[in-house]
Amino acid sequence: MSSAHDFDFNHGDWEVTNRRLKVRGVGSDDWEVFPSYEKAQLLMGGMVSIDESDFPTKGFRGMTLRLYDPAQDRWAIYWINSQDGQLQPPVYGRFEGGRGVFAGDDLDEGRPVKVLFDWSGTDTPAPRWSQAFSYDGGETWETNWIMEFRRPTG
Repeated sequence: MSSAHDFDFNHGDWEVTNRRLKVRGVGSDDWEVFPSYEKAQLLMGGMVSIDESDFPTKGFRGMTLRLYDPAQDRWAIYWINSQDGQLQPPVYGRFEGGRGVFAGDDLDEGRPVKVLFDWSGTDTPAPRWSQAFSYDGGETWETNWIMEFRRPTG
């Protein structure tokens, strides 16, 4: 069962190592690795989780807005970035057994995709987030972005 405290682990400052496919949806295994820095906070007793990420080597910022709906016992997660300023369609899901899985529908460069977010290691000092797309209605999945979090040192 999820709760308004599922994203408590995420508050504060983070240094993040990003691994992202250079080209999605073509079976590539060519990854780029780059840093980002995140500041996250909780509002409304944990029912709202927001963060802003700075991707200095990529020239953009992003923001995540997470909203917990206790009546449906699920989270809605939204993303916006400074490159296009568009609020992306949400993914929905919950935490069970220490893992958060969130799914939704979106477009990838005009192509319909199913989207899957996966949070793991949220009870460790190094949580991990990944994003996968399915271009065939959920039959197969391609992980295209992985973020590994750690607290800043010094």
